[in-house]
Formats: sequence, structure tokens, C-alpha cells
Amino acid sequence: MKTLKTLALLLVGALAFVGCEPVDNGGNDGKKSFMLVADKTTIYDNGIDGATFTVYYDGLILTEGYELYIGDGAEMVAGNKFTSTTQGTFEIWAAYGAAISNTVNVNVVATPPAAPAAPEDTNPSKTNFVRRTLLTQFTGTGCGYCPLMMNALHQLLTSPAYGDKVVVAAAHLFNENDPAYLYEAQTLDNAMSVTGFPSIYSDLDKSGYGDANFAALKKCVDNAQARTTVKGGIAVASEYHAEEEYIVINATVKAKETTEFRVGAWLLEDKISGKQEVYPDPYKGTGELIQPLEGVDFNSHNNTIRLADSKASNTDFSGYSLGVIEAGKTASRDFAFKLKANGNGSAAKWNHDNLRVIVFISTKEGSKWYVNNVVKCPKDGSVDFEYEN
Repeated sequence: MKTLKTLALLLVGALAFVGCEPVDNGGNDGKKSFMLVADKTTIYDNGIDGATFTVYYDGLILTEGYELYIGDGAEMVAGNKFTSTTQGTFEIWAAYGAAISNTVNVNVVATPPAAPAAPEDTNPSKTNFVRRTLLTQFTGTGCGYCPLMMNALHQLLTSPAYGDKVVVAAAHLFNENDPAYLYEAQTLDNAMSVTGFPSIYSDLDKSGYGDANFAALKKCVDNAQARTTVKGGIAVASEYHAEEEYIVINATVKAKETTEFRVGAWLLEDKISGKQEVYPDPYKGTGELIQPLEGVDFNSHNNTIRLADSKASNTDFSGYSLGVIEAGKTASRDFAFKLKANGNGSAAKWNHDNLRVIVFISTKEGSKWYVNNVVKCPKDGSVDFEYEN
């Protein structure tokens, strides 16, 4: 017996065969675009958490007249939100008349353990927070000039003047056979308008730096620090659950001034082994390959992003809204990272010993959201609010 989806597709083909007049939609060969988009593709199996769908037809959002189906079409989604108490991967698609949308795969995973309590604020009257800049490095093992940036970042991180001003996260998006490839957030480069590798972006500012040298990175950090003052601080409590393969965290934000905050959390892994392509050093012009500085191993990749849980949209990774927080007050959000199996630090398995987290807050400057502060935390530990002396 043919499935509902197959029958619908056959109906579309039959209509085309008998010569229905095409509809002109501005040069799309007479075809109407029909797209299904989910706000998230991983949900918990508690029957409450869910993926909410938006249906687009010819560029407009449909609010009625369509139906959402699961798998072969024997089951339907009630409304536009899919929930489940069964773990697994579910194919969701939409039908609108005779039209069939794309399929969205939703992964249903085990509900995570409860997040830990927030660390105690031992200085509740203080708001003079230490501020750090988030540097996002776009790189990959197939990028032959990326070793230049690896050297420059090593100089920055070991510099007494700059090393404590930054937190680095590396997005491996150049080549998919990279063991550190960022499968779980492939749109991060599009969101940042990345045009080339290697490149560095400060505080999710879309004006990146492609010059892979120490002087350019210092300028990048200086500009980020000068753009605005610190607006808030972050305290993090993190717990690693080996059996459930989860890291759960509580992120608490304390405002220095009354404003709207967003918060995001990224999972990082260090010491991922992957053969790095290395090109001749363009600065020397002798044909000699780029050489690693002392303390740098081009084939060992650190600060690599495994999960980026801050996706407001495909073009915005600035985090989730906490609303307006009054000066001196706090607000919290829990995060849960479902881990891949413990293994050798490849794309398929992550080395849990080398995992850690970073948490950042974003604030609005003009019409744009920028990271305003960022902290790093062990996978099983805590970080208190850090105040200036």
C-alpha cells in the first residue's frame, strides 16, 4: 500500500502531466516554494519539550490550510508543535493541497538530569565585573593558511597583556572530513558572514579579521574592548553525568546596569588530533612551509566548538533572551549538552575528558547584538562572578 506522502507526490505529478497552467512567481520556473522550518531539531522525550514548525509557501507564512505528518504519513502532528515520549529520529513534513514540503528530521533524546544550583554570590553588592572578549576562530584541517592563525592565537593567549582578556572558540567549518567539524552548527559561518579562512571575529561582530598575525589580533581585541563597557557578569555551575552522557549547567547573569540581556553556552573540546594542511609561508616568499611556533602543534586542535547553544535564528547566534535585568539583580537559564559517545575525539565520538564549556552574555549596541562578556568553566565545576580588585 502506498504511503500518504507517495500518493501526494503522485498527485502533484499527475497535475503537471495534464497541463495545469504554471503560476508566475517571479522567475522560479512557475513553481511555488514550499518550506518547513523548525525552531530546533533536538528535543527531550518528556512529551513537553517540542519542535515548533513554521510553514512558508511562496515566501509567506501559512497559518492554516496545511497539515504536518510524521514519517510515512500514518500519524499527524497536532497543531504546529511536535512532542514525543519516544526516543529516536522522526521525519516531519507538510502537505498543502497537492504540494509536499521538505522533510525535517527531529531527534528525540533522553531528558537531561536537573541542572545544578547557581554558585553563591559572595559579594552581592558588587557589580564591577571583569570583562573578556569572545574570539571565534574560523578554521579547518584542510585550510593550508590556517596555521598562520594558530601561531598568532598562541602569541595572543601567551601574552601577559592580552592572554587574560579573551576566550577563544574555534569553529571548524572549512572541510567536512575534519575530525573537529562543527556538524551541530553548520550555519555559524553564514551567521557571521564569513568570506574566507582563516578569520577571527570578536564578540560576534560580523566585521572579521583575516590578517593572521599578532598585531592584527591585538587590534581586534582592543577594538572590541573599546566598543562598549561591561554590562554584566556571569556565574556558572556545571555537572557532568557520564552514564547519561550529559553536561548540564546553570548560567546566572548579574546586571551592572539595567538593560536587556541574552545568554548562550557553547561546548568545547581540546586536543583533537587531525592532520593539518600546511601551505608555504606567504610572508617569507621562499616556498618554505609555515612553521609552528614553540608550544604549537598544528595537528592538535584546541578550543573546538562541539555544540553552540545560542542560536536565536540561522543568522543570529547571540543567545536566548533573559529579558531586562535591573542593575544589581540576576536572572538564570539552564543549558543541557547531550554528548556523543566517549571516544577518541573524532567527529563521531568526543573525548569527554577534554570537554569544557563557555558561557557568554550579549547586549544590544544600537541595532545589533554583541557579546558583552564571556567566561569559561570546567565540565564539572563552577565559576563565580569575577569582580575587579
